Amino acid sequence: MNRNATALALATSALTGLGVVSPASGITMRAAEPASSTERGVVMECTGSRHGLDAYASLYENDLYGNTVQVVLDDDPARSASRRPQDVLAGGVVRAGVMIAGHRVRIRGSAHRVGRRLPVHEVTDDAGQHIVVDGIHRRLATDLVLRYAGTRVPLSCAPAFFYRLEVTRTGITGS
Repeated sequence: MNRNATALALATSALTGLGVVSPASGITMRAAEPASSTERGVVMECTGSRHGLDAYASLYENDLYGNTVQVVLDDDPARSASRRPQDVLAGGVVRAGVMIAGHRVRIRGSAHRVGRRLPVHEVTDDAGQHIVVDGIHRRLATDLVLRYAGTRVPLSCAPAFFYRLEVTRTGITGS
């Protein structure tokens, strides 16, 4: 293996955390040590319909990876938009928006935690990593309204929950 190919293999391995290099290269590497992170946030998947306007809104917060608001109107890709706001939910108040077809879409209302904490435990293998997730979900009671071009659409959100998760990723080596 030439020097450039070796450097590329090492860089790729470092980026993916897999530590896997072709046996023919003569390079030996160990699998990456497990990496853990704590993630907190909210998930609200909402729909509503009024005066011929069908609306879908996804409001997602993750303190580690950022926030995303996505809105789709009338199930039409040409009438959809997303953005990455600083906050979606703060102090029980939801304030989010996007621009679609020259009109501002505003989502306003409230969301608060209700009910008991539900334990979460998931184990998956994805993209060369073994991922273990442990933590809690807690349901959110929501009262949200989407406004677009003079139409006010009450939103029903399900699922809607707060989460706090400990996520541990370990690189998987090939055999």
